[in-house]
Amino acid sequence: MICKRNIHYRRGLGILTLASVFMAAGCGRSEESAAAPPAEAPESSLQAPVPVHPDFTLALDDLSEMTGGLPSDIRENILKRPEYFLELTGRLLDLPQDLLVLVNKEKGLSAGDNPEDLAQLDDYPSLVLSRPGHRLRNITLPPLLAMTEAARQEGIALMVSSAYRPYEYQEMLYNRYVEKDGQEAADRYSAKPGKSQHQLGTVIDFGSIDDSFADTDAGQWMTRRAGEFGFSLSYPRGMEEITGYQWESWHFRYITPAGTEMQKEFFGDYQEYLLRFLDSHREALSRSRIVQE
Repeated sequence: MICKRNIHYRRGLGILTLASVFMAAGCGRSEESAAAPPAEAPESSLQAPVPVHPDFTLALDDLSEMTGGLPSDIRENILKRPEYFLELTGRLLDLPQDLLVLVNKEKGLSAGDNPEDLAQLDDYPSLVLSRPGHRLRNITLPPLLAMTEAARQEGIALMVSSAYRPYEYQEMLYNRYVEKDGQEAADRYSAKPGKSQHQLGTVIDFGSIDDSFADTDAGQWMTRRAGEFGFSLSYPRGMEEITGYQWESWHFRYITPAGTEMQKEFFGDYQEYLLRFLDSHREALSRSRIVQE
């Protein structure tokens, strides 16, 4: 294509002015520039997602996806403080997995899943027991002894009324409740065999094992201070739709102080949400950890 421009000649000379030459040359370059595609940014200039914690490869988008199934207020709280969240997550991943295993109506234990480190509470005279024969895992004893001593110094006695239950005992108990109240009613307050947290050996029922415990000095003390020692209320008031069980103010599970801190800071102080999250994402969280040498 010819670029049409007004060409001026010097008087008496048939010589193009320099301006005309430059304009003609510029015409060709304009056509070439218009036809050339825009240059692409080099691949090396694309930035990788930035991890939010030095011990994990997870970026904020990864956490956003991972927390998508949680209630919106819990999810927002995690995404506002991702560094603190992952710091606590690292502590939980370092714990024995069975301390934070999910046991509920959907996910349970087999008849052979029994702890091997059970201790007799009768061997500890400082404990107040409802009867002889209660047993708990060894790992639960130091925090239980420390907690009962702290309560005692405030004039409060914490009585252990139920602790470890094997599969067979829970089966007998559940069947008795079904016979007494019917299955629909029994399912609201009693676990089927294999679905009871008591089989873990890290759960204690305190006091009267009924709703009146909440209003006792012991019940109110546990509400205030149990978390300091790593004990968590498994079935809070108003959470039956989530936990599957009606409120049990007396039922506490040992999930360690790191577990109760995580529960309080990021999961609305609800054990069930914490344990479900770990059950769903433990493997991915473990894979994303960076081993520090």
